[in-house]
Amino acid sequence: MNNSLVPIGGLLPSRLERQVAKALEQIDANQLVALRRDQARIDRAAITAERGMVRAAQLGGLEAALVQVNPNAAAYVHASAVGGAFGIAGVVYDAGRGV
Repeated sequence: MNNSLVPIGGLLPSRLERQVAKALEQIDANQLVALRRDQARIDRAAITAERGMVRAAQLGGLEAALVQVNPNAAAYVHASAVGGAFGIAGVVYDAGRGV
């Protein structure tokens, strides 16, 4: 009779089988944690980008309104708006990098 076909451990799992099962469960748990962590990073980047776009649009609207009221200050208003937009872009960039 060929002994290679006889199951090991009988009805109860052997120590090796339990260790393998535990190791596989740990791998699954680690993958789930990594997946949740990635999802949280994606959500943070997306939410930050969305808020940044809204605020940049508000800056653009405010810039246009202020220039219309005082055309002589257009260069200063534009410089301030660009500085604000760069600041917003920096925060969005950092959120995308996970900082």
